[in-house]
Amino acid sequence: MLIPTPEQCEELLASHNTPEASVTHSRMVRDVARRIGRDLKWLRDRGPNLALITAGALLHDIAKGQEDHAAAGAALLREEGYPEVADIVGAHNDLEYSGKLSVTEKEIVFIADKLVKGDQMVTVIYMYDHKIEACGNDTQKAEDLMQRKETALRIKTAIEQETGKNLEELAIAED
Repeated sequence: MLIPTPEQCEELLASHNTPEASVTHSRMVRDVARRIGRDLKWLRDRGPNLALITAGALLHDIAKGQEDHAAAGAALLREEGYPEVADIVGAHNDLEYSGKLSVTEKEIVFIADKLVKGDQMVTVIYMYDHKIEACGNDTQKAEDLMQRKETALRIKTAIEQETGKNLEELAIAED
């Protein structure tokens, strides 16, 4: 498994002209995802891969501004030779999670992204309710967001049950 270092991630972001606001957001998502991942790692024999979480979080918005930026970013990272990171990036906006299995790096980056709006910490419910409200009369978009919210809440519940901690508190805990 080839995973770019944090320095290589920063170089990739710069070389692909990722907007500065997206880079700042991604750094915050990285910090939140690492906190969640570390807490889960301590509880499991084989915890999540923190290097993979770091790279996935830093690069999740590498193609921000492009149409379907998650898919575009995933394609770009596959071309760069990072298929595992590409899988995380491709799923950071929408993924399936039943709640029956332990969360993986993919779910950790997904949920960390939902706890950071721009460069501000928010709750999962705020993130989705804010987006749903902005849909106006676009009922299909609102329904899609409600389904994503349900997925996010399943991930939140799984992490909280495993760690015994509130996700939002875990996300802002000091390193």
